[in-house]
Amino acid sequence: MADIFELFTNAVVGIGTGIIGFFAGRKREKLTNDGIGIANVEKALDIYKEMLDDMKLRYDREIELMKQKLSQYEKHILVLENKIKELKKTKPNV
Repeated sequence: MADIFELFTNAVVGIGTGIIGFFAGRKREKLTNDGIGIANVEKALDIYKEMLDDMKLRYDREIELMKQKLSQYEKHILVLENKIKELKKTKPNV
């Protein structure tokens, strides 16, 4: 009888340990997967931030170039307007 009780106790303990291990392992695996997911999201956010920073630098450069061109065009317009005024003075019919 003691052997049957010991066998039954060992079986129950073994099954109980297996069940507890299964659920603990599942929880740990879920936490690990969540950690990996969070790490992936952080990496994606870093890449996105780099892309936005790069785009900002490019647009800032382009805007600066456009401002320089606009300034040159404004100066050129003033020169042309002055030439038109001079031409009108010398040739009033124009």
